[in-house]
Amino acid sequence: MLRIFRYRCIILRYIILWLFLMTMTKLTITFYDDLQQQSIDSTSLALPSDDSELNKNKKQDSFNLTMNESQYVNATAINRTVIEYYREYVQKTNQEQFMHNKHLFSLRTTRYILLVQVHTRVIYLKKFIEMLKDVQAINQTLLIFSHDFIDIDINLLVTNIDFVPVIQIFYPFSQQLYPDEFPGLDPNDCPRDIAKHRRSKILAERQRALSNRCKNAPYPDKYGHYREVSIVQIKHHWWWKLNYVFNSIQVLQNRSDLLLLLLEEDFYLAPDALFFLKKMEDEKERICPECLIYTLGNLEKSGRQFNNLGSKVSIAYWHARYNLGMTITYSFWCSIVKHAENFCNVDDYNWDWSLVYLAQKHFNYPRVIWSTSTRVIHLGSCGTHHKKTCSNQSDIARWDETKKFYETNQQYLFPKKPLTIHAKYEAKRPLKQVNGGWSDVRDRQLCLSFALKNMKDMSQINIKDS
Repeated sequence: MLRIFRYRCIILRYIILWLFLMTMTKLTITFYDDLQQQSIDSTSLALPSDDSELNKNKKQDSFNLTMNESQYVNATAINRTVIEYYREYVQKTNQEQFMHNKHLFSLRTTRYILLVQVHTRVIYLKKFIEMLKDVQAINQTLLIFSHDFIDIDINLLVTNIDFVPVIQIFYPFSQQLYPDEFPGLDPNDCPRDIAKHRRSKILAERQRALSNRCKNAPYPDKYGHYREVSIVQIKHHWWWKLNYVFNSIQVLQNRSDLLLLLLEEDFYLAPDALFFLKKMEDEKERICPECLIYTLGNLEKSGRQFNNLGSKVSIAYWHARYNLGMTITYSFWCSIVKHAENFCNVDDYNWDWSLVYLAQKHFNYPRVIWSTSTRVIHLGSCGTHHKKTCSNQSDIARWDETKKFYETNQQYLFPKKPLTIHAKYEAKRPLKQVNGGWSDVRDRQLCLSFALKNMKDMSQINIKDS
């Protein structure tokens, strides 16, 4: 009897132990899943507490959001720990590809990818996100923010979006991550202008650079200038993000029906922007079957006229002036990336002019169809090409003015009747010269590496001195 009681006690202990282990296993799995779901959100708020130097200028003045190269290097070079943390953060974020609001995403129906290139302009980004709420069918798209700067306030804005699926990616070779070495500002590189000179003095300046023994002395551009980090980073980032989205975003793989709409954080979209884009797609075969590119923006004066032009489109041979709110289809992208060497070797720091060079040389002047009444407006005045004093306050006022502009023209938006052609331009604009700024062999190699899925193929690249 005692032996039976003892066996029962042993069995009961094993049952209790088994239940305990099962409970702990279930709790552990639940905790791990929850942790994995929140990983991106938590890390976006867990940036190092000692990054005050990194964001010193921004915290002193919320409207003064840009830094020049020397200010940035001085702010970051002192803290190697933060830089290493940021590099790991970027690598982890790009690998995880966490999608916020995933319940709104559909592998079957989501075709439009809004790819937004973001820098440091927090106020612009805030207004941009607010604007997106008014765009019809925005919840049926995938919004991808591509950053070249890590910032707590920017991350908060993005992670708080609740009306559209969102993925964040980070350009992994930014000046923030490499403040004192290539691709950032290497102190041993040649300054952009060693001295003021005319075209006839370029050879003398090259020889002077060689005598100074700066690293990139043999590679001045056609105007005798050397690489400028903040300038070349824009083209690098633009090229990297496209390659990364098409090649590495897992939820978009094996999708040949994708259409990327290229945006920046200071763009304003009309409420019917996506509606009009789909209308152009649906009626393309009737209006312009040979067109390869759709563009929602219009820089012409007619772009601000809606009363008689709201349902009209225009057609031309694509050029850099038609880059505002332009789209890239998967098939067109496949054609572009085949000529990556030409894109990366042309001595032009502008991504759009490099694309013009590519389009005219290899695609026989592709056609573009664009909205005659602009559905995208570029509002920012504080950026790379604006050398004069700019005002974020006045730019913010322009956001409100633009909203009123589209409200005033509400009756001309969402046209129901078929699209008609306003103008068809037959003139071609051959590219006469490049803009320079892209002659450093290291920039060309880095650019080409983005188009190669196998980095070992770098050894086979022919870097031309064009």
